[in-house]
Amino acid sequence: MISAQFFTTINGSIFWDTLKFLIFKFPYLRFWNYNDLLIEDFKKYLNAETSKIYTFYNGRSALFWALKSLNLKPNDEVIISGYTCVSVVNAVKQAGAKPVYADIDKSLNMNLDTIKKVYSEKTKAIIIQHTFWNPAKIDEIVNWAHNHWLIVIEDVAHALWASIWPKKVWTFWDLAIFSTGRDKVISSVTGGILVVNNDKIKVSPKLYPVSRKLVLQNLMYNIVAYLAWKSYDIKLWKILMYLANKLKIIPPILTSNEKACNFSNFYYQLPNALAYLAWKQLKLVDKINNHRIKIANFYKDKLKNIDKIAFVEVETFYHNIYFGFPILVKDEKLWEKIVNEGKKRNIYFGIYWSGKNIVPAWTDLKACGYKIGSCPNAEKYAKQVLILPNHYQVSLKDAENVVKLITDLKTRIDD
Repeated sequence: MISAQFFTTINGSIFWDTLKFLIFKFPYLRFWNYNDLLIEDFKKYLNAETSKIYTFYNGRSALFWALKSLNLKPNDEVIISGYTCVSVVNAVKQAGAKPVYADIDKSLNMNLDTIKKVYSEKTKAIIIQHTFWNPAKIDEIVNWAHNHWLIVIEDVAHALWASIWPKKVWTFWDLAIFSTGRDKVISSVTGGILVVNNDKIKVSPKLYPVSRKLVLQNLMYNIVAYLAWKSYDIKLWKILMYLANKLKIIPPILTSNEKACNFSNFYYQLPNALAYLAWKQLKLVDKINNHRIKIANFYKDKLKNIDKIAFVEVETFYHNIYFGFPILVKDEKLWEKIVNEGKKRNIYFGIYWSGKNIVPAWTDLKACGYKIGSCPNAEKYAKQVLILPNHYQVSLKDAENVVKLITDLKTRIDD
């Protein structure tokens, strides 16, 4: 299997680390000192020695507490990207404010011009999302925002270790949130980190431990997913994952309440076992990202002359870690053929960020307060985005097969 959608953070390292924890450290599932070790190493890794860092059960909780620290009122507005995940919208709504959507450009990020169009006297904060691996033009946004007394929250869930030379993207101001979910740059199955760079902002999260059952469910994801990944040649992987979900052996990424913007469980600690996994994976982040960069550069070279495919717009002085490799397929027929033909060849392209501009595709846009037509670029690009596989398990030979599939189909359509 070559996949941009399933098992993107599953590898031998996280499988064996999970097994070792279950065998040798089982009594410490929820409590011990790995949260402290994770925070200590995260500070060193980000050169954030003077920042305050908090860990949470997931990234959306980190964002919720970042927003809660601003003491938002019901009429207050928070500007967010018109191309985003429902988790961001939900966190804003549950923090007591109104999400306001700014359109995007070909970088898949909002920019200063689109932000100015939706700014009002009610605006209190901007969440700058670095979509996939691509940093937004944050320096000019931050300068403008602070001239208008706005708080800036960086959403770095997709961009751990990306930079706008010479600064890492998280360093620009006030608050930054990271995710270590099972579909992010590094994985602890679930996890969130909040970095506070502004001494005037006081974060006081009231958190409770999750149940042992939930910790075990998260750990079992690494076991089941690794076995499924290893057994895909004999067609067992779909059965394993179906049964694991059906029997609730593993937890879902998003609940039905979240998709309806009605999720409010933001009050849980990052369990010790999951902090341990994040701590271990953090040590591998450079190795993981360098591999992503190598495969992404191969795609850029081999697909650059296909007229119905465009790359995401990137500034030349950005250092990108290529968390996933999105392309824009401008022909709807070609997009569908690539996805369908890929499944026949055991190539699964990433489509979770496709279809709707607030993902996943079955999100309730009305509950999100989004008015169709208000972000035309976001709606257009959401239908064109296709993620090519480039995670640590994808070899150059795999990437060659991906390129061959796309070029073959493009030629066939032209003929």
